[in-house]
Amino acid sequence: MKRFLISVSVLMLTLNVCAQIDEVLQQIEQNNFSLQALNHTKDADVLDVKAENRLQGPSIEYSPFWGVGRAGVAESELVVREEIEFPTKYAARNKQACLTQAAGHLQLSKLKREVLLEAELLCLDIIRLNQTLQLLEQRLAGSTALRGILEKRMEAGDANMLELNKVNLDCMEVKTLVCEAENERTLLQHRLQQMNGGKEIELSATMFPTYEAITDFESFCQLMMTSDADILLAETEVKRAAQDVNIQQQQWLPNLSLGYRRNTDAGEMTNGFLVGVSFPLLGNSTKVKAAKLRQRSAELLAEQTRQERRSLLFSCYQQIASLQQVLDHSDVTMMHESLELYSKALLHGEMTALEYYVEINSIYDKLMRHIEVHCQCAKLQSILRKR
Repeated sequence: MKRFLISVSVLMLTLNVCAQIDEVLQQIEQNNFSLQALNHTKDADVLDVKAENRLQGPSIEYSPFWGVGRAGVAESELVVREEIEFPTKYAARNKQACLTQAAGHLQLSKLKREVLLEAELLCLDIIRLNQTLQLLEQRLAGSTALRGILEKRMEAGDANMLELNKVNLDCMEVKTLVCEAENERTLLQHRLQQMNGGKEIELSATMFPTYEAITDFESFCQLMMTSDADILLAETEVKRAAQDVNIQQQQWLPNLSLGYRRNTDAGEMTNGFLVGVSFPLLGNSTKVKAAKLRQRSAELLAEQTRQERRSLLFSCYQQIASLQQVLDHSDVTMMHESLELYSKALLHGEMTALEYYVEINSIYDKLMRHIEVHCQCAKLQSILRKR
């Protein structure tokens, strides 16, 4: 029953930690200046593409003519003309605009992943420091209590100055470690606040979040890669490059010119329509070749992105498996029980203060290492699952 209650308590604390981290990430997603700036840039790029795909304004030409011996304007010509590209060009550029909009969304998703991953790693470091400070406070409290006991024993002649000096040195060392940890935590909190648009943000969690174990790496890898922002962006760039080839291949299609024309001669006015066709035949083949080269470049970059992402996933997966073995072999409960046993042995005179500190320093070093490994494992889990 006791183990069940402990398990339920740990589960509730873990859920609370995940909720705290999620709340921090949600605030940063809303307040981060880089994400807001890229969102505006994305919308501006889409508007630029749409503006380029619209009809240009009509041109108006007026030509007056003067004749010898005639007062005023003898003849005049008014031409109102609108240039229209072949209709399929507008359709092709409209598709390109849709791809540009999709690429903008993916670039925003990529930056959001990078920003939120950095913030999550900062949160995990803050949790590491919170755990470290808890452990150091426990160690400092033990040494402070021991110093009081040894001072009383010295008055009774049951302790010597060497033992008391050892306790004082340990108190000094622990206070230094506490100061360093608090300074580092303050720095990380400040960085987190900067990412939150300068708005204050606090994380008081003291436990690392837990993650579901990966039983089938290939299935997990496939799932992550199908929705990875880098891969989707690279694939979208391939589609944009292919569409650019399509646009360049259509440049040989004729442009149309429609308009109205009015001529005046000796007070007589004639009206008519203006119809013209232009064929851009020269220089288009070079642009098509350049577009095809860009398409091939985008395809190679997309393949490189897929390989790099898979390599990163596999590397994180292997490192997590290795670190998890270290964590599984670390009996934290036994180490805390050993600290209590050594403290009782010292109080009952079964060991000297010098022997006591040799043993507990080794245990505290192992506990600190356990916190570091747990943090490193949690960071790799976050990197593995961010897409």
